[in-house]
Amino acid sequence: MRVSYFGTEDDFSPSTGEGTQRYGYNIYKHMKEKIDSELVTSNSRLGLEKEAFMHRFESDIIHMPNFRLVYPKRKKPGSAVIITEHDFQPILYPEFNYGEHAKLKTILRFKLVGMRLKSSLKADCLICNSSQTRNEAIKLGFDAKKAFVTNLGIDDRFAKPMPEKGKLDKFVVGYIGAMRKRKNLEFGIKAANFITDPKIAFDIWGKKSFEYEYLAGISKNNNLSFKGFAPEEKLVETYDSFDAFIFPSFHEGFGFEILEAQARGLPVITYKDGKIPDEVRKYCFEAESPEHMAQIIENIKGNGYGEKSKKRAADYARSFTWERCADETLKAYGKALRWPK
Repeated sequence: MRVSYFGTEDDFSPSTGEGTQRYGYNIYKHMKEKIDSELVTSNSRLGLEKEAFMHRFESDIIHMPNFRLVYPKRKKPGSAVIITEHDFQPILYPEFNYGEHAKLKTILRFKLVGMRLKSSLKADCLICNSSQTRNEAIKLGFDAKKAFVTNLGIDDRFAKPMPEKGKLDKFVVGYIGAMRKRKNLEFGIKAANFITDPKIAFDIWGKKSFEYEYLAGISKNNNLSFKGFAPEEKLVETYDSFDAFIFPSFHEGFGFEILEAQARGLPVITYKDGKIPDEVRKYCFEAESPEHMAQIIENIKGNGYGEKSKKRAADYARSFTWERCADETLKAYGKALRWPK
């Protein structure tokens, strides 16, 4: 079996802070140790189209970890085009795309993303990062028999021994992620507004976007700080600076941050009505409202998380490995090649 992985150079870079790129880097890294693999990249659509034409008869599998609208018009007999989809939110839940503060280029970008997602349904096989994403593909009409779940993994660095935390002056509630409507960070900031305890601080890590001015404007808690982008090389240390983690997203295809935080021993609080895959949200506290999230935070600060709960969640989070993801991907390849073409 020969597999060609297609995409831009960034699609296979672990340093961008994006989950899809982290996936591309790790799936190629682990699969090249198992099967005959090659990386085919270009930083333009035209370049990828050319590469697809050049490789159309060479590979048994053409796999796009982050779909770039490339389809070989002819390919090797019996081969398969496989796309990994990370979520279909822009099509199914457009209300989460952007708020009233969005610029025209952001609106247009999401429309193009929707077109890309619909086109991916033409693939011979879909690899979905979670059960939720697979269900979304089926809802859009994709053949259930050709849609497979391969849960993503978290890096080994998150499994290193957790630091012992003594008695500290501050109880730090953290967030790491984007500042866009889908992440529902407004919910977390409103939760912070309910908290008057000066010993509870909020550290918000993420690139400042068009939503930043609005989010900063609604914050009434003097102990809430916007820290900027959390560098990839310091992610473990950033998580370890927290005592609890909030992730109130409206929708996630997977949710790396939840598992990363739990792997570091943190209690994670999500939005109860958020569409987060069942396999990822399994050990989360779920808040029904900002006031309820504030109550959960205060309860954890006052009563602790509990060693049994911490260990159970950490062990579960650490079971999501890139090795397991690669093994499940290899099984999907085998099934795709056995289908009648």
